[in-house]
Amino acid sequence: MEKKKSSWLAWLVAIVLVAGTVGSYIYIKHEEGIRAVKLAKEKKRDEHDAKINARMMKKQREHLRKPVEWNKPSETLPYPEIAKYRHYSKLNRVWLSFSLAKQRLYVHQGPFTIYTMYAYGNPNYQTMDNRQKTPLGIFKIKKTRGTNYYDAPSARSYAAWISYSNPGDPYGVQSMLQAVPTDKNGKVDKEAVKCLGKSFKHKHVAQTNGAIWLTTSDAEWLEKNIPAKTMLVIQSRSDKGNPYNELKSHYKYLETQKKFNHKNKEKDHQNED
Repeated sequence: MEKKKSSWLAWLVAIVLVAGTVGSYIYIKHEEGIRAVKLAKEKKRDEHDAKINARMMKKQREHLRKPVEWNKPSETLPYPEIAKYRHYSKLNRVWLSFSLAKQRLYVHQGPFTIYTMYAYGNPNYQTMDNRQKTPLGIFKIKKTRGTNYYDAPSARSYAAWISYSNPGDPYGVQSMLQAVPTDKNGKVDKEAVKCLGKSFKHKHVAQTNGAIWLTTSDAEWLEKNIPAKTMLVIQSRSDKGNPYNELKSHYKYLETQKKFNHKNKEKDHQNED
């Protein structure tokens, strides 16, 4: 009788284990199917957005002012209306990117580039002092900004400027987007203007002390229109990737960190109890 009971229990356990394994397999396959469909939709949407963005950027390139005029907008098209995007979800708000390879500052709205600006940042050669190098990575635009700034040590004036810093830096080390310099009488530095939009393939003398230069009109527009906390992605000369992917990865990382910190707080609370 004991043997029959043991045999019956063994069969029951085996059936439960098999059922559990089959159930897990079905669940995993179901989840994989959902994920595959989701990824396929995302890929299709990204490809669609990329085509639209390519057309938008082509139009902007056709309307870039040639030659560069230091006191006028980079494009002959009007500046975009920023205010209408302020209440969009974070991945679809306005953000900025700067490419050291192309020496352009781009104004984006989500995956789309809505304005292109001539710019110049030091190319970051190894022999440069760290204070002269253009910071690389993901930054936030700060409230700190202004017009008609005069830097006495360099005897340079800037019609407009806007600061940015690393969001992960508690000390908020700042750098600036600023208009090309003039002297105190408003006479522009012609050598600085020659740098705007130029990608130097050979060693070039450091000019900006880590700031990014723009035309006066572009810098003034940014100072008036780009709100604090706007994200800024700065890419190196070798980085040819889509800056939007960097921004998405950054937000994903922040989300993961938030969940991780929340779980740790819950554990600490349980331990206290």
